[in-house]
Amino acid sequence: MSTTPLLLTQYSAFDSGLLQKFPPAFKQALLQKGVIRDYASGAIILEPGDLGDHIRFLLKGKAAVFLKGEDIQDITVELLSEGDIIGEVSFLTGKPSPLNSEVVAQESCQALEIAADDFTDVIRAYPESALVVLQLLARKIIKLDRNLYKSIRKKRALQELISRQDHLFPDYFVSETVRRRVSRRLEELAQADGPILITGETGVGKEFMAHAIYGMSPHHKRVFLCLDLRPFVHAEPGAPYCEIPDKPVDLTDEQHKTFFGSVERKDLGGKVETPGYLELTEEGTLLVRGIEQLTPEMQRKLIETLQTGKYKRVGGRSDITCDFRLIGSTNLDASEVSQEKHPLLHWLLENSLDVPPLRKRRKEIPALVQHYVNQYCQELHKEITKLPKETVKALVTYSWPGNDRELATTLKRAVLLSEDGQLRPQDIYFDLRSIEGEGKINLMRLPAVSSTLKSPLFPAIFQSAAMPFFFILLVLLFLGPVDPKANLGALFSWAVGWPTMIFGAFIWARFWCSLCPMGTLSHLAKRIKSYEIPLPSFIKQKSEWFIAASAVFVIWMESVTNIRHSPFNTGLLLLVITMFAVIVSVIFEKQSWCRYLCPLGGMMGVFAKTSPFELRAERHICASQCTSNECYTGTATHEGCPFGQLAPTLRSNRFCKMCGSCVKNCPHGAVRLNLRVPGREIWEIKQIGAITAMLVISMFGGLISEMLHKLPVYTLWAALTPSVPEIVKFTVFFTLIVVLCNLVVFLAACFSTVSSGETPKENFAKYGLALLPVTLTSYMAFHLYYLINLGVYFPKVLWEMFRFDIFKALVINVPPYVTGIAQQMLLILGLIGSLVLTFRLSKGGFSTYRDSLFEFIPHGVVACLFFSVAAFSIHSFFY
Repeated sequence: MSTTPLLLTQYSAFDSGLLQKFPPAFKQALLQKGVIRDYASGAIILEPGDLGDHIRFLLKGKAAVFLKGEDIQDITVELLSEGDIIGEVSFLTGKPSPLNSEVVAQESCQALEIAADDFTDVIRAYPESALVVLQLLARKIIKLDRNLYKSIRKKRALQELISRQDHLFPDYFVSETVRRRVSRRLEELAQADGPILITGETGVGKEFMAHAIYGMSPHHKRVFLCLDLRPFVHAEPGAPYCEIPDKPVDLTDEQHKTFFGSVERKDLGGKVETPGYLELTEEGTLLVRGIEQLTPEMQRKLIETLQTGKYKRVGGRSDITCDFRLIGSTNLDASEVSQEKHPLLHWLLENSLDVPPLRKRRKEIPALVQHYVNQYCQELHKEITKLPKETVKALVTYSWPGNDRELATTLKRAVLLSEDGQLRPQDIYFDLRSIEGEGKINLMRLPAVSSTLKSPLFPAIFQSAAMPFFFILLVLLFLGPVDPKANLGALFSWAVGWPTMIFGAFIWARFWCSLCPMGTLSHLAKRIKSYEIPLPSFIKQKSEWFIAASAVFVIWMESVTNIRHSPFNTGLLLLVITMFAVIVSVIFEKQSWCRYLCPLGGMMGVFAKTSPFELRAERHICASQCTSNECYTGTATHEGCPFGQLAPTLRSNRFCKMCGSCVKNCPHGAVRLNLRVPGREIWEIKQIGAITAMLVISMFGGLISEMLHKLPVYTLWAALTPSVPEIVKFTVFFTLIVVLCNLVVFLAACFSTVSSGETPKENFAKYGLALLPVTLTSYMAFHLYYLINLGVYFPKVLWEMFRFDIFKALVINVPPYVTGIAQQMLLILGLIGSLVLTFRLSKGGFSTYRDSLFEFIPHGVVACLFFSVAAFSIHSFFY
């Protein structure tokens, strides 16, 4: 900055614009009393807090008026050019300029600076010049008005842009069914123009519904702002995602600042005002996600603001009038909202909208799938020409804990992975959560376990031993003694084979299916001749029905044919199952028989749900690293999953034979062998088929009917129909027992739904599976007797056949009371397991102990009833 001698002829600015209207004598007087100052580009012409003791005329160059902020970029509020006056506001008002305001040269400038008192004297000496000064000020006001108008238009355009639905929720889509279901309620809430609460699980589209209400309301031409309180405790306007600070904060105070803004007073008398979300909303709509995160005090403050339309900034002294619409969204159910903890939510319940979860809108899933597939095909430049029924079924039957949002992200990845123009079931990755957590230990960290599962000898070495033994078993059953106690094949089948399968389903899950000679034989047959025809879709879709029906049929046949006392019939049953397994495997792809049709495998698969072991993939690794799905397709050295299972989608032991193929094939080491809490998957899987629950209950009923067949109760039943054939009598009796067991559980479900809010079918499915421990231990207790008391004949027969004294030494006689105690202990453990599962399931849906207890009691009573019936039947049947 420099000073220059004052000559009027040197400053053409005095002869341009309004300044040329000043009389020459007035301009000369200004030059005589003032000083010409030069400013380089970027130099400050007017300091913040200027007292107004000088007036400046910009003679050359351009300058800008800035508002400075501590945490934001400087804002340009006015551009100045030659002839403009600087510092006139402080001069006229007598108040200092704002502490955050300054005038900065945008290029090399010259300005005439004159003391305020001298300027006043010149105006008095030349009163006609005051009119020109007023004209200069008027021109500036008009210019500011125009800039303000442009700013308002830009602001409105920006508000419209950020309020657009496709900008806020670009991936979300709601089917016409949902629109029709809630359309009337949406219109009512939109026209009511009051605050609203939207409830529903994560991912159901609560925000989309909020935007739909905004679009139909009088506020639709104003701004639509979103404030997310779910993962964060504080968010300043303009930076809504502020992480939780390291130091403790007053949450209520932070939330006050977020909503109402704040006023911070400076030491020199100035102040910095920060607007809150209520002020930024400006007659628009404010959506608060996770509104339950507000403290009770903050909720009460918002209620007061909504009722009065006024609030104060934090640190402010004057009331601010507000006019905005509040829409809150929460994952809480209406039953979880309490007036003490959630006063605002409780107050809004009368004006609320509940969006049902996707699992209760399954009919809408196909339409949603088609929409998302089309959308992501365009976005990812992919082409999907075929959507197999198996894929749609997998999507429809999944529980979707993340609802519509999870469906969208799942399909986006599936489209990305798809090949050959079709979306296959193996392209679908469900629920990409970590499989390790509380209560799970990865046994693959043990070198011995890892090397065993990765070895090419596993499980081939066990299969090689089981195959010849199976043929020897069949020969013994068909050609051996008719007396089952003298037939080694019959003794092994019923005293060792069945108990091993039942107990093994708990101890090592469904690993028995990897050793099964029927599966091994069918796999060998596939290598000789295989057509690899896809299994018909209706069989896959109705697989649970086929398995349930065939399993119940096998249980019925065991009793009606007295198969335990007939080695020939036992051999015939095994041979028929083997024949079906081979035929189906040769014709259809992979091990379709074992996966979809085998009655024995189906029963063991259901029992395997209780096992403390599980083979699962670390889904985060699969999602981030895998693009080739070797676990499904296989590699050059190892075949893919024999069940056609994609490792990341595996959620149940029922569909895993623990063969370790996925461990060998996975190049990323994503597959884990976990040790878990027994039965954990029963409460982890939200969606359970009613057919699976019916199979569990029917297996229990079938076992009970088999034991009651030898008791007086059946004699009374038979006396009612003396002329009816025995097979018909037992079939009707068997059916009645199975139906009665299912009916008891269904009645309990009807009582339980009063508290749970579920449909009876959903409740039946969930708690029917919780009876699995009682059913499993009933089978264990039943076959334990044969293992102990028939097993003793096994070494006797071997001694009689080979006369080796070592076999005679293996004969052990166990007192009946010891067997009885062991059976009762198993049943008690089963009862405890079912009660724990039932309570865990009931507790999952409620926040209050009372509600969960009312849901638990009916099914807890049924579990005790099943235990009592099993204990009575086993004791009466065997002793």
